Amino acid sequence: MGGETVTHSLNKHKKTVPIDCTMDRESFVPLYLQIKCWLLNKIEAGQFSQGDVIPSETQFTSTLRVSRGTVRQALFELRLEGYLIRKKGLGTFIGVQPRVP
Repeated sequence: MGGETVTHSLNKHKKTVPIDCTMDRESFVPLYLQIKCWLLNKIEAGQFSQGDVIPSETQFTSTLRVSRGTVRQALFELRLEGYLIRKKGLGTFIGVQPRVP
């Protein structure tokens, strides 16, 4: 057991999702919902594949200049709906195959 490296299969050969979301702070739509809709649209459009790694909460908060609670709410709802899978110590991954029209 000493010296062995264990690689998680979800993270193997998958890309990290870039954050190209823009926040409309003048909108009546809550910021967490804007983040959720952005990720959902990318998933459903097939731009993100099952198993792709999404950025950490810290990366979202610093890039989008929002609170961690805002990011956590968006990711929590997407996990409940089955779009994301969270693996402790490994990250959060896209959990569904996009629907093909």
